[in-house]
Amino acid sequence: MLRKGSIFLVTMPARTGDHTQQGRRYAVVVTATSFIGSVVTVAPTSASARASLTRPEAEIEGRKCRILIEQMLAVDVSKLTNWIGVLDDGEMEALDDALRLYHGLI
Repeated sequence: MLRKGSIFLVTMPARTGDHTQQGRRYAVVVTATSFIGSVVTVAPTSASARASLTRPEAEIEGRKCRILIEQMLAVDVSKLTNWIGVLDDGEMEALDDALRLYHGLI
């Protein structure tokens, strides 16, 4: 099910010499459901990232992690094949708050 808050297991592109997430990890769709087309924006997760107002916490498959809003990237929906689940209502609210804060909307 593809909608905002959907969680997928993805392989992030390998990069060297920077701090972006890479390799297999969970990613959360952050594109508003009504705007989903052939490409969506996802935010990768990290189990070791420090807490921040723009890094909401989520529990995915029993493991706590942070959604890294600052590392959002566009992904073709055809690459989102390993669906894990959907954020719960509290996690969605925290995600929306973090997105508004990150984009200077509050």
